[in-house]
Amino acid sequence: MNLNERIKTILTENGLKQKEMAKDIGVTESYISSIINGRNSKISQSLATLIEEKYGYNSGWVLFGMEPKLKNNEKNRSLSCLQQKAIFQIERLSPEQVKAVLAFVKSLEEIESALTNHENH
Repeated sequence: MNLNERIKTILTENGLKQKEMAKDIGVTESYISSIINGRNSKISQSLATLIEEKYGYNSGWVLFGMEPKLKNNEKNRSLSCLQQKAIFQIERLSPEQVKAVLAFVKSLEEIESALTNHENH
C-alpha cells in the first residue's frame, strides 16, 4: 500500500472529503489531491505526526505503511482496532457531543435489554 492508498484509507474510514482533511491538517485541497492522484508521493514527518494526532493513525504507517496502523495506546491495548478508533474519535468530541453519544449508547442498551426480556418470556 503506497501513500496515496493510505491517505484514501484515512479519508474513507473517517468519512472525510479531501477538503475536510485539508482544513483539519492545514494544507490545501489541491495538496491532498496531488497525494491521492500520485503526483506527490511523499509527505513530511511533521505532517504525518499531525495526521496521527488528528485521526489516530500511526505516523510510521502514514509515511511508510509500517504496522501498527493505529496509534498505539497503552490503556486500550486489549481493544480491537475498531474499538480504539471509536475511542479516539470520541476523545475529539465536544462535551455536548459526548453526551449525545452516551445517550445513544444508553438507548441501544435499553433496546437490547427489552429484546432480551421479551425473548425470555
